[in-house]
Amino acid sequence: LRAGEKAMSLATFLASASYLKAGIDVLCDNHWKRHYDLSLQLHSLYAEAEYCNGHFQEVGRVTGIVIKQATLFENKFCVYVALIKSLTSGNKLKDAVDLGTN
Repeated sequence: LRAGEKAMSLATFLASASYLKAGIDVLCDNHWKRHYDLSLQLHSLYAEAEYCNGHFQEVGRVTGIVIKQATLFENKFCVYVALIKSLTSGNKLKDAVDLGTN
């Protein structure tokens, strides 16, 4: 997580995504229950890094996981923003507006 955060702060988004994905890959099977905060941070920052890399399909996949697993809207907010930005950048304006108004 720390390596991914540092890479994001330096605008090295490919490295950040790689570090964050590695962190996600080593989480245990029931990580959302056992390590909720860490899981949320890794997935949310990974979605933002992949948005910055232009990997919009991956943003959609990861944000879907967070939206399903997060328990509070406040925990989902950042990934909703990343998803709306991703949809907008992918020229899916109607989908972005629909998501933002629901």
